[in-house]
Amino acid sequence: LIHFYKRGKYFVVINTFRKMLRFATKQGLSVLRRPVLCSVAQTPTLAIDCEKNFCTEVATNNIATSETLESPLNVLDLGTLLKSAEKTNLQTSKACEIVIAIANLKKDSKVSEADYLQDENFLKIMKLLESSYTSKVEPMALISSLKALGELGINNESFSVKNLESTLTWSTRSCPIKEVVMLLSFTLNRRNTESQNILYNEVVKSLERRWVELKDGKLFVSLLHYVELFSPQFVAKLEDRIADLMEEISPGDLALILAELGRKRRRNVPLLKSLTFYLTKHRNMLDIKQISDSLFALNQLSYKDHDTLERLCSQLENHIQDTESSPLLRSILTSLGQLKYLHTPVVDRIMAWYQARLDNNIPMTMKDMTTLLITCATLNHNPVQHSSLLEHISQHLTQDLAQPDQVWLDTVWSLTLLGRASPLHLESVLSPAFHTSLLYNTSNKTVGSTLKLLNINAAAKLLYPAYQGPTIKVAEDALLKDIKVSPSLAKVQLTQSVMEAFSTLFPPPRLLRTNVNTLLGCVAEGEFVCDTSGKPLLVQDLSDNFGSAEPVKPLPPNAHRMALVTASFQDCLIGGGLTGLTALNIRLMEAAGYRVFLVRWSDWQPASKLVARVKMLDGRLKQVLGVEAERLT
Repeated sequence: LIHFYKRGKYFVVINTFRKMLRFATKQGLSVLRRPVLCSVAQTPTLAIDCEKNFCTEVATNNIATSETLESPLNVLDLGTLLKSAEKTNLQTSKACEIVIAIANLKKDSKVSEADYLQDENFLKIMKLLESSYTSKVEPMALISSLKALGELGINNESFSVKNLESTLTWSTRSCPIKEVVMLLSFTLNRRNTESQNILYNEVVKSLERRWVELKDGKLFVSLLHYVELFSPQFVAKLEDRIADLMEEISPGDLALILAELGRKRRRNVPLLKSLTFYLTKHRNMLDIKQISDSLFALNQLSYKDHDTLERLCSQLENHIQDTESSPLLRSILTSLGQLKYLHTPVVDRIMAWYQARLDNNIPMTMKDMTTLLITCATLNHNPVQHSSLLEHISQHLTQDLAQPDQVWLDTVWSLTLLGRASPLHLESVLSPAFHTSLLYNTSNKTVGSTLKLLNINAAAKLLYPAYQGPTIKVAEDALLKDIKVSPSLAKVQLTQSVMEAFSTLFPPPRLLRTNVNTLLGCVAEGEFVCDTSGKPLLVQDLSDNFGSAEPVKPLPPNAHRMALVTASFQDCLIGGGLTGLTALNIRLMEAAGYRVFLVRWSDWQPASKLVARVKMLDGRLKQVLGVEAERLT
């Protein structure tokens, strides 16, 4: 150890002497090697002090020199820039800076192509960019130089451009992975020549080879933004890499990753579970924008996990009153409405936020009023404490001619569901001009909009007795009479399981009508008639088809017209409760004189035996009829 220590100390002294000798030679001083070497060797401590003083002096001289030289990027004169290229030892990096500076001048319309294209110094710069010394320039400087050459009108087929692109191609194998990601965004829209295509393909291959180097959350976001450019194998590795580094990525970057997955509709359930776990774990570190983006992504991906939504919304409560952005609150309302998740404290605080602005004479925009109404209607949320806000919206909402008919229809439907529609609102939708344009215009016609129009028409007849305006005669319209919504697979499976068991109690077709079009804008899975004890009666003789037809026989005393309705997962809110659409359909059936026998998906066990399902339906039906019997007595 002593031997190696002395030897290492000796080499420190020798290196110090060599640096001093080079510096003295540049200054024109005569230095004698041997005496100095002996002197330094005899006094090693003094040699270390000299080295320190020498380094300090060189650093000071370099600082002074750099301060006296002006960077080409700061020069605003073309003549000065071209003159700076007259140096015999012009470095390639300095040439790149000159090119970028000239491009900035041309971008500002301070120079033209005729001012520099034939200049000798400019041609010298172009020659330097064609040399092999470009390999010593940083990739970001090369990218800026290529952009500058494009601004200066240099052809993409010129040798200088091809040389820079070739240098970038080779640099993709060794430069930092962050710069490779930036190269991807640069080369994506530059694939016009062969060399540009080679550069782009090499960047993509380099990223697919070097995926293990990815650690930064924002790099993952950038790559997910261009996910369609990569092979499925690389995308799978990328998502696995995100899952492996989940604990090391900041909550803000996790929110960005989740939002990008939502925009690209990448529904990797294991990855989403891991992402939402760490997001909710560190939810106190998220701001309102990040929570809003997370809710947007969960909505786009249809990831309806109750615990995740509950924890994010509980954190969201604390940020609403401090925000000043109404578009942010609109985004939150839209996400909650489309997710069908009612978090009462969040929605109430948003409504209180709007009420406070109204109290300060800050009006609500049309978008604010429409979004709030549609969300409350979808979530079947009609709070009494905010009735003044809803009434204000109802009074100030008018049809805008520039607004699409579909938006106005959704607005009036929401007002109708919340019980806030005025006769003018109903008349604007039920007028022949509006509903004819909506129903028979192929660009606006959808089954959903037609059913909403029928909902409004039925509500105007059954729920708004003071309304005297026009209505639609649905039974006389061949198009509306047979229109039905196409149920989802889950709805079909639930209905089949329920009807299989219920048909044992009420066999069709004499005692049970199935898949009945109510002409109210909804479909009843079954229609039957029974007395208070649950005894079946002939449905064909006693049915009035939900008020659209006259029954063959009058309804006997203590008998009830019943509607069997199944509520699948899509018909219910997350965490329980019915959606506004399902609740409105039930209200319309009840207003038409029917009792609704509702079977929810959460109460149904399709895997149980048929006998158990029949027994369950019989008990539920008698329970409903027993409640009705108590009301009658």
